[in-house]
Amino acid sequence: MIYISILIANMVEEAIILPENQSVILKRVLAKMLYNINYDQLEISKILNLSQPMVSNYCRSNQKNSDEIISYAKKIVDKITKGQNINFHISVNSSDKIIKGNYFIAEKNEIINDEKTKIINNLTEAFLIIKEKNLNGLIPKVKINVAMSKVDPLDVDDIAAFQNGLIIIDEHIASNNGIRFGKSKHLSSLILNLYKKINVNSMMNIAYIDEKKLRNYNYEFLSKNYRLKNNTKQLDILLHKGDFGIEPCAYVLGNDAIEVVKKVLKLKEEIKWN
Repeated sequence: MIYISILIANMVEEAIILPENQSVILKRVLAKMLYNINYDQLEISKILNLSQPMVSNYCRSNQKNSDEIISYAKKIVDKITKGQNINFHISVNSSDKIIKGNYFIAEKNEIINDEKTKIINNLTEAFLIIKEKNLNGLIPKVKINVAMSKVDPLDVDDIAAFQNGLIIIDEHIASNNGIRFGKSKHLSSLILNLYKKINVNSMMNIAYIDEKKLRNYNYEFLSKNYRLKNNTKQLDILLHKGDFGIEPCAYVLGNDAIEVVKKVLKLKEEIKWN
């Protein structure tokens, strides 16, 4: 059976998948809806990848259509009027199962399985714990983020973080732009380099802390090239003194994101910022 999928270009692409005969009807309904809101036939032919005579025939059609098709069409027209690009693709389904309805198209590394779902839920809960908390004294000049990896990550695509970092307003964690795998290359590369040497699956970068204030924590220094100087298995914090053009910073470590943010809040309470 042949299907047509309508991909709505967005941050995550959405696909509406229909059998070939219904996709033809959907295009007919789309053509008429667009024509009724003053799109000219040449514009419609380009949007729907149809010939102009075909668009003209569709616009004159008075055929009744199902509520389902009309609902799909309204949703797509709304996307078009907001300036989003719509692409039409024909594909052959090799399965006997009828594929129909709404789906989301993800990059291969973003396909969600049970382990990734747990990571996303853990990061979400961690954000809710630290949201609106005052982190005065702990905020670095660079973007602040939290990353969490799968067990035995192979590469950065196995590690999730907040896209573009956490959003801070008046020294409080305010919001975020979503959780994505393969983001925060810096934290991800650190986790990949360190997870076998020390017990760490999650990490948050904060401002540099004078080691004299860390009497209640296990800490070690990173070299200039972010390598661990000593192989201490149980660590709470890593310190990097910075370099030319690189801000000194600290990395709070944990088995998961919830443990990390709780440790950050504990740091905030215990350390006196003079």
